[in-house]
Amino acid sequence: MHHHETNASIETIEGKLRECQRKIVLIGAPNAGKSVLFNTLTGRSSTVANWPGVTVDLHIGTLAKSDKRICIIDLPGAYGLVPTSPEEEVTLEAILTLKPDLIVALLDSTNPEGSLNLVVQLIEAVPERVIVALTKHAISHTLGIHIDVEKLSRELGVPVIPVSALEGEGLNQLIEYITGEEGIITKPLEIDYGLLKDNIDRLAGMDVVRKAAEHFNVTPKWLVLQLIGGNHSLSMILERHGYHELLELADRAYREAWKKVGIKPELYLTERRLNYVERLASSVIIKREPAGSYWQRIADLILHPLIGPIGSLAGLLATFALVFSVNTGFPLNMILRLMGAKTAAQLLEEYNLSSLLGRVFSYLSSLVHAHLSGPLAGLIGDGILGGVGFVLSFLPLVILVYLSLGILEDSGIATRMAISFHPLFYRFGLSGKSVFPLLLGMGCNVPAEYATRSLPEEERFRAVFAVPFIPCQARLAVIIAITSVLVQGVLAQTLAVSIIYLEAMAAALLTSLIASRIVQPRLLGKESLYYQAKPELIMELPPIHRPHWKVVWWYVRDNTLHFLRKAGTVIFLLAIITWGLLSYGPGGYTTNPANSYGAIMGEAIGEITKLIGIGEDKDQILGLALLDGLIAKEGVLTAIAISLGYSEETSQIAISSLGLTFPQALSFLVMITLYFPCIATLAAMKGIIKSWKLVAAYAVYSIVIAIVFATLTYKVVVLFV
Repeated sequence: MHHHETNASIETIEGKLRECQRKIVLIGAPNAGKSVLFNTLTGRSSTVANWPGVTVDLHIGTLAKSDKRICIIDLPGAYGLVPTSPEEEVTLEAILTLKPDLIVALLDSTNPEGSLNLVVQLIEAVPERVIVALTKHAISHTLGIHIDVEKLSRELGVPVIPVSALEGEGLNQLIEYITGEEGIITKPLEIDYGLLKDNIDRLAGMDVVRKAAEHFNVTPKWLVLQLIGGNHSLSMILERHGYHELLELADRAYREAWKKVGIKPELYLTERRLNYVERLASSVIIKREPAGSYWQRIADLILHPLIGPIGSLAGLLATFALVFSVNTGFPLNMILRLMGAKTAAQLLEEYNLSSLLGRVFSYLSSLVHAHLSGPLAGLIGDGILGGVGFVLSFLPLVILVYLSLGILEDSGIATRMAISFHPLFYRFGLSGKSVFPLLLGMGCNVPAEYATRSLPEEERFRAVFAVPFIPCQARLAVIIAITSVLVQGVLAQTLAVSIIYLEAMAAALLTSLIASRIVQPRLLGKESLYYQAKPELIMELPPIHRPHWKVVWWYVRDNTLHFLRKAGTVIFLLAIITWGLLSYGPGGYTTNPANSYGAIMGEAIGEITKLIGIGEDKDQILGLALLDGLIAKEGVLTAIAISLGYSEETSQIAISSLGLTFPQALSFLVMITLYFPCIATLAAMKGIIKSWKLVAAYAVYSIVIAIVFATLTYKVVVLFV
């Protein structure tokens, strides 16, 4: 690191900061990871300034890769705001005199109890200007330390961001707060100061206290706590600024408080605050010891170069197969049928979670249609209830998927699985960590998209766009339905499904390569903090241990709530919009989708099918099917049936009446698999990358890929059939 040594008075330091559009201060205990975070944010370019009166340095840098001039000040290590060392004197003075726009309070994940006291004091002083950076977050897992980040944030009343400079985790979110793009929403921190509560509240309301607090940009309550708590350094600062009346008041208040509690007020207040910190720590921190030799043998097997990938893949597929079977019945229903247990398969198909939830919403929809009629009945019964039902239909799967991943994550097995897959995925601009979202995509692309949140920033960008090409259960249902009717013979059907899956995987990996080699360098720049052509897998190995139910619950809760907040609302709105397109046409409200604006759009979309040899009247039907598939891919079968005058239950007859040849059927299925993912997946994608422009660009790209792959498939297959 290159430093330009300077000596500076406070005036000189403030002069350095005068041109800054925002001033950000990093405060944390020694060894909390401040230097690493400071260097990462500033790009290792900084100035060393000497604080006047003491031989203590602070580093000043500017946020790298930012249009604004945002200054970041790295203050020396401190354990609290009641100074016991020159470093803590500087920290206190800097907060009061520099008046930063934002304080990033560092909480060391590997020793959270040791840092919480300082964090709590900072929040009491300037709650609306504090965010907490949970540093060394990845390393803490290697030590068996788990922190409930959501609950910690709720209790402290400020944002808490897990950060790992080693893996790039949380840096984007932290930068959004630093640049002011993300506003801070706070709630008061409630610490019970017992017998002194009334004294504190009364003093905090006095004019002389309020004026001083306003001058130093701190809360009146914190100022009172410091004065009653005997903070002599603060008293000296107040004296320098001429607050003599306040100091006299503080002296009387100190003696009064001592008399009331019978011990020195600073001891009483510190004990009350530390009691709060201890209770908070015990409710949000879990520490686990490594498990015995049995679990360690499993860990060693997963890291074996040959057994590891095969065993991991088999284990993941078995886990997700069980999860998907509970949710929709598939693939366990197919296995049961092959074993001759048809009754058990039927029971699973009728009484899985998704089916039961569907029945509930069908019943509610029928009630609405029984009491209302016309567009209002359609809007409430099909649009709104359909939208809510559509969101909730994903919920059991999302919960079960995250339950499985939470167990793998907490036990330490997930990290080892990622390492075993890394050599394969590395060739396509991904790391071994991407195996989880890609395999999850075989069940449902929505939770698969959200599973990319655990990936490093540059890799997440690629995986987000690769995941939707993986055929989900809904697409598999369409593939099986159409191949079983239109493709003759088990061998031909197996070949057709295999071709579709191979093309889908090829599209996913091709997309990852395009994102890493072309899109990312243009969007982010080759020198970007988050840009790498191929991600190295830098992972600390956590100890293998039995999963703790509470840690798994935190994982499930946080990810499920994130899905409902980010994707749920968008899915709901898009479901209603699509209902409108299929329920209104040039003649007004219609119950027949063939007369809707959707059908008109379907006719235009149907022009694409001519590229795969499908023309005449079939192009409009298949165009409408492609449009209906935007909500959910199962809609493809429904649209074909209704367009030909059949019910959903007789969709097989409808498919048969299409009379498609093998090349046409196969190419159409390739198109269905690769084109525009369902609106729920797009909503999830928006929740991850936070850009409608990129989502729209991806939607167009997926349609182009689908057309190219389907057309090539048709041209090649026609040559051999």
